Amino acid sequence: MDIHLLDIYLGLCRHLHFGRTSEEFHMSASALSRLIQKLESQVGYPLFERDNRRVNLTDEGRQFQKFALETRGNWNQLILNMADADAEITGRLSLFASVTASQSILPEVLKQFRKDYPSIQIALETGYAVNAIKRLREGVDVVITNIDGPLNDNFESRIIKSIPMVAISAGLNYEKTNDVIDWSKVPLILPTNGPTRDSIEKWFASKSIRPLIYSEVPGNEAILSLTALGCGVGFVPDLVLQNSPLGRSLSVVKNGPEMDDVDVGFCVEKKSLLSSKIIQAFWHSI
Repeated sequence: MDIHLLDIYLGLCRHLHFGRTSEEFHMSASALSRLIQKLESQVGYPLFERDNRRVNLTDEGRQFQKFALETRGNWNQLILNMADADAEITGRLSLFASVTASQSILPEVLKQFRKDYPSIQIALETGYAVNAIKRLREGVDVVITNIDGPLNDNFESRIIKSIPMVAISAGLNYEKTNDVIDWSKVPLILPTNGPTRDSIEKWFASKSIRPLIYSEVPGNEAILSLTALGCGVGFVPDLVLQNSPLGRSLSVVKNGPEMDDVDVGFCVEKKSLLSSKIIQAFWHSI
């Protein structure tokens, strides 16, 4: 089995989108489609249901996804074991993640890592996701962050989850015409920068609407708090909303701006990955 082909397949399972998957693996959408057709031919079953608007896994596709994940993990472990079969890896691994990521993403990853490498001490720091790359440059070994397209040559990344973005409110009374929100009059609570901010601004520009910005804040937790206070409409990843204690007081605005999903994953400096057995061990365990 071609391990790289499994990586591409798992990428499509994450994104369920040929365009985003082809961007991640630096290939054309047509080349990606041919590779998936080749894989389906080898398996003997269709792995995806696809049309012009959406991509979904078939029952066989979900079974093969489980196989691909297990095979990729076994391959990573084999490579690591052959590299130094007798030496126990000890030391300290520093991680940086948002509170949401540390609660909803890290536990599953660290569970197996802790089992395989009990002598590695884990140091976890939490903070705003927008500061992740800065903390990486400052010496943190591995961070969880939004992967907004290919990073520069100094970094290695691995996307593990694509999360929908949602517009949220605490039941503000919007001025409506024929039940359509007049977005030019809605106060907005926006992230200071990043792919979500870019998506929102692009949508408003496409509608020729000048947004009414109430506040610009760096973290999802601050957006949730201001939105729950009734200050305006906020924009956060759905995973953040579901894991927040404020979630019960907030509702999703169904006809909000169209926003790209947020690709979340691990990021590391390439030079650190090449030189540190501890970081290599963690990277192979993802």
